[in-house]
Amino acid sequence: MDVKCPKCGSAKVVPVGQYDKFIYFGFGGTAVITLAGFLVPLFWFFIPVWWLVCLSFYIRRPLAACEECNHGWDPRK
Repeated sequence: MDVKCPKCGSAKVVPVGQYDKFIYFGFGGTAVITLAGFLVPLFWFFIPVWWLVCLSFYIRRPLAACEECNHGWDPRK
């Protein structure tokens, strides 16, 4: 069964890769906060908060896109 674009009805739907952004921002931000934590120990508290923020942005991002009209959506809904 083909997935069709809800906006234009085209069958040219491609998956949008979000894993790389999730990993880059998650690990990159964690490294920065960890280094800042050595200077100010209060920053250690922000590491789990940063992980939850990155995870929430990853979950809310569209996971499919139409090649014709550039419309992005979550195909799970």
